[in-house]
Amino acid sequence: MYDLLFRHALLIDGTGAPAVQGDLAVLGDHIAAVGQLPGAEAEVEMDLSGKALAPGFIDVHVHSELEMLAGRHTAGVQMGVTTELICPDGMSFAPLPPPRLREYRRYLRALYGDDDAGWAGGSFAEYLAQFPGRIRNNILPQAPHGAIRFAVCGWKADPATDAEIAAMGALVRECMEAGAAGLNLGLEYLPAAHADRRELMALARIVAEYGGLYAAHIRSYAEGVREEALAETFAVAAEANIRVHISHFAGTPRIYASAEAAHARGIDITWEAYPYAAGCTMLAYALPPAALQASIDQLLADLRTPALRAAARPALERRFPPGSPAYFGGLTLPQNRWMEGLPLREAAARSGKDFTTFCCDLLAEEELAPLLILPWPESAEENEARLRHTLTHPLHMVGTDGIYVGGRAHPRAWGSYPRLLGRYVREHQWLSLEDAVRRMTGFPAARFGLRDRGLLRPGMAADLVVFDPQTVSDRGAYEDPRQAPVGIEQVYVNGVPVVRDGALTGDRPGRVLRV
Repeated sequence: MYDLLFRHALLIDGTGAPAVQGDLAVLGDHIAAVGQLPGAEAEVEMDLSGKALAPGFIDVHVHSELEMLAGRHTAGVQMGVTTELICPDGMSFAPLPPPRLREYRRYLRALYGDDDAGWAGGSFAEYLAQFPGRIRNNILPQAPHGAIRFAVCGWKADPATDAEIAAMGALVRECMEAGAAGLNLGLEYLPAAHADRRELMALARIVAEYGGLYAAHIRSYAEGVREEALAETFAVAAEANIRVHISHFAGTPRIYASAEAAHARGIDITWEAYPYAAGCTMLAYALPPAALQASIDQLLADLRTPALRAAARPALERRFPPGSPAYFGGLTLPQNRWMEGLPLREAAARSGKDFTTFCCDLLAEEELAPLLILPWPESAEENEARLRHTLTHPLHMVGTDGIYVGGRAHPRAWGSYPRLLGRYVREHQWLSLEDAVRRMTGFPAARFGLRDRGLLRPGMAADLVVFDPQTVSDRGAYEDPRQAPVGIEQVYVNGVPVVRDGALTGDRPGRVLRV
């Protein structure tokens, strides 16, 4: 007798193989049988005629940790996501002692907000222990390079000493022993931007000992410096003999050329991207790295000085030239929220200030909280071609890069998976349904070491999503992003329903997974 039996479903197994009509049985928290099960019996049986049954989706890059700890993170499971990889861009809230945690959280306000979710600081293992009982879906940790460097070096801009690298290495080992999938880096953010190749190599070699992955937001994705950033990543991969994953990497054939060449010569590389032609990050990332070396309080004071403004001007002008489509996705002070949805350049013009003065004043006033949406600057036709090349590339898998703050937050956090299935599978037919599901399930599971997830096979965890291929779609827009999708009808995490008939059940069966 099974606990749960799905009958007459369109089974999409996560491998990319053609879908088949069949049944699937669940016993406890695992898949017990798949195929034609005419004589099977279960406590609960469901007829899924006309519906697709797939492994639960896996989000390999998402900024959801504090939302999860606060118990309010629902966007993932409402899209069918049953596992989320935490510590994206090398950011996390452990292993950090309380004073360092408070300082680091101030730097990350634009991405994570002000809620501390009851976490006061401590070791990585203690941090992971906070999640069970609070989360609807599973998490898989990664060793967060930025937090680890900050724990050891603070904001210091100089290369790490041998002793500091050893201390960072010890923290990386603690994370890997706790089950981390690898090392995650955000080399365009502080303090990670100060890391030299010697530091990266030393930490990558430790992760390679565990068979882990080197997952990097590279030093820059901008034209002119991107190739140097990619070359650094490939050099680390080759010298440390480690597998590489590049975060939120959307490209044309020209942009992808050097990565494809590295793959051809033996670098084991993959990347992820979300199905939208716009990025999202904090305004503070545009400041020169040397601006922050002492403390957040010192930076906020320095933002008022002519010296820092002179240093910041070239970086701000380069990142946001006249006509830049970048606009505000989030601001915290009531008197500034009128600017949400307004282009950065237009808001500066309305202020009557020159562009650098406006940005520095706003960063100081908002204490680094402004969040930006970054539409791709090319024409609609060029953006469409780039997005198609990105989503169909054989080395691509899906992630949201979800950020959950701001009145005009990026809709990717609420719509990436149903958007791919609805718009780019059903409507545009850029991908087959089976291949799209593979990029959400079996491919990321294998890449990040989740041996018991991502496939519809007996013995695998019962992380499952039921959706209607004819109606599944995202509903959020840039003007109103916080909208649950349609067509995601049921979601099971470890055999427990977290979405039933399109509505949340309230159950929180999520676990901390370990590789």
